Order: sequence, then structure tokens, then C-alpha cells
Amino acid sequence: MRNYRILRSAGLLAALLLLASCASLQQDVYTFTVENSYIFSSIEEYEQSFIKIDAQAQLENSVPTEEVSGLLSDIAAYKSSTNLTEPLLIARLRAFEGLLYKMAGRGREADAAYTEARGLQKGDCYVQLLGCRLKKTREESLSEAEAMLKYDSKNAVLELERGKLLYQLKQYDKAISAIDNAFILFDAEGLPQYRTVYNPLRNYIWDLNSVYGSDSDSDAVHNMTDLQGNLTLESLVSLTMENTSLIENYTASYQKKNQKQKNQSLLTNLEKGGYFSAASDLSNEAGTSAYMTGASEMTRKMCARFLWNAYVRRSGNLKMLSRYSEKYHSSGRTKSPVNDVPVDDEDFDAVLGVVESEFMELPDGKNFSPDSVVTKLQFLTWAKKADKPNIQKN
Repeated sequence: MRNYRILRSAGLLAALLLLASCASLQQDVYTFTVENSYIFSSIEEYEQSFIKIDAQAQLENSVPTEEVSGLLSDIAAYKSSTNLTEPLLIARLRAFEGLLYKMAGRGREADAAYTEARGLQKGDCYVQLLGCRLKKTREESLSEAEAMLKYDSKNAVLELERGKLLYQLKQYDKAISAIDNAFILFDAEGLPQYRTVYNPLRNYIWDLNSVYGSDSDSDAVHNMTDLQGNLTLESLVSLTMENTSLIENYTASYQKKNQKQKNQSLLTNLEKGGYFSAASDLSNEAGTSAYMTGASEMTRKMCARFLWNAYVRRSGNLKMLSRYSEKYHSSGRTKSPVNDVPVDDEDFDAVLGVVESEFMELPDGKNFSPDSVVTKLQFLTWAKKADKPNIQKN
């Protein structure tokens, strides 16, 4: 049960609200009535809906139009059926409408919502958030957020927005730091749902930072908006070719061909060369490459197979391909160190190879999750790690 503070002095209410940092209405100060309590609970539900839409839009770099329209309709219906009189509550609701209008490209309506909301309660964090997003450029939005944070360093909503803006400006390390700080602030306010909702975005930025660093001028990030999609065999080969030297000896002769011919030629020749095959099938004579070439999406085990093949084959030391299974069989050991990849699995060598070499990880420290589907960015982080100049010869 939330505790509500009662303020009957309008002047004191305005002064407190102007200074208040707000992540949720449960931290804010407003006149308590039974009706306002009901309105408060309803608006908090809209807050939860908004942050889910916002996180999705940030992660996918596109507006979920249907969800935006649906929430706007819900708010409009709610407003027409509810007697809204408390300025703070009206301001918060109008801020959500303005943010949704902004997402939908309805600039005039977003401006109108901001003007009304700011007139009612300019110190509300979501009113401030809307003001930041209405700036002409991301740089201006970031400056606005940082200026307000100088006076209100515990404003979790604006700190989170600062992280999103730094991500959009490709300053990934700073973005992660800001988002982590926002999570700490939200947690302290008893709002763990923000961490839950925005954590996939935070993890995505972490992977981007692992691959590209924080060079905002890097040409390598030109295609990053598509990296959240699931990995296919074609994109696996394309990402490897464009970002590593793992298959460099296969790519030089295809430079004069168009992209479609280049990709098809690479796929064919890599298959013949055994890059999609199990370690026990060096030249794909047993056709084990069908496991990968027939799949619509790549899994973690498929990625391990390809990366271990590419890493070892580039060195020329093909004995490395099956070094783990041979050691286990010769010693009579039957228990795998990876719970969900047994010793007799045809990709046992590949999995142990990429894990021991620290190209890939055991997500929970015990299991490899071999059948989990992989995104392009996840694969790229592993491929970058595998793109090492040397390999052990023993």
C-alpha cells in the first residue's frame, strides 16, 4: 500500500514539485483523494506500457506503430471517462501523449502536449523527457538532459534518456555507464521493472561496444541497425568476410563479382572446404554440412562449428579440429565438462574449442545452450574474438 502525503497549500505544492525528481508517481507529491488515488493507479499502468514501447523502439530502431496507436487510444478513452483535476496527474498523462505523438511523427500534437504539460508541471520527469525529445538534434537533446541532471542528479528517467542518447550517438561505453547508473536509481526507488524492461537494450549496447568500441566516426557501424536480427548462414558468412580475416584466403578471388555471385560462390566453396562440417568430416565427405546449410537460422552450436573450423583451418594445423575428442577417447573419459554437449556429440570439439579459447561462453557457467538461436550481433562479437593472428601448435 503506497503512502500519500497530503498538501493543502498550493504554494508549497508548487515549490516541492518544482524540485522533485520523479521516476514514478509513487514518489511524487499531490493532493490525496479517493478519485486521485484511482487515477494515480491507472496512470502508473500507462507508464508501464510506455516504457515497454519505448524500449522496443530503441532496441529495434523502429516505431511499433500499432502499440503506439493503441496506447494513445487507451489514454484518450480514459481521459474522456475520468474527471481529471490534479495538475500533476494531468501533466504526466499529457507528457505520455506527447512522447507517443513524437514517436508517431505527429510533431504539432507533441508540441501542443508539451506546452500544456509544462504549464501544469514543468518539474515532472516525463514532461522534462518530452522536452528533451522535442529538440532538433540528438546532440541538443543530450545537452538538455545533462543540463537538468546537473541540478537533479537522481532523476532516473533523464539519466536513462542520457544513456539512450549516448547509444544513438555511438558512444557505447558512456551509454552503458549511464544506463547502469539509471538502473541503480530506479532500484533504489523500488522500481525494478525499469531494469527488466530496458536490460535487453543495455545488453545490446554492451555487445556493440565489445565489437566496435566507442568510435562514433567508425565506418564499421553503417549496418548496425540490422544486427539485432537472427543470424542466417548467408549473414554468418557475410559478417565474417566483412569484419574479420578468418576466411580471407577464400574472399580475394571474389572481389570483382557482384554481391550475389560473391556470396553464393563463398557459400559453395566454404562448404566444399569443410567450414560447415563436423570436425570428424574434414572435407564434407559425409555431408555433415547439411546440418548448417539446411537451417533457416543459426544456433550457438552451428556458430561454434563454423568459428572453430575457420580458426583452425586458417592456421593449417587441422589436427586441432579433433584434439579434444581424441584426448577424451584415449583417456577413457566419458563425462563432458559441458553439461548439454556430450563427448560423443559431433560438435564436442568445436564447443570445447571456442569455450576454452574464450571466443564463446557458457551462459550459466555449466551449459552451452547449443540450440539457442543467435543474433547477428552476438555472432559478430564471437567472430571478432576468434579473429586472432596465431593458434597453438600443440
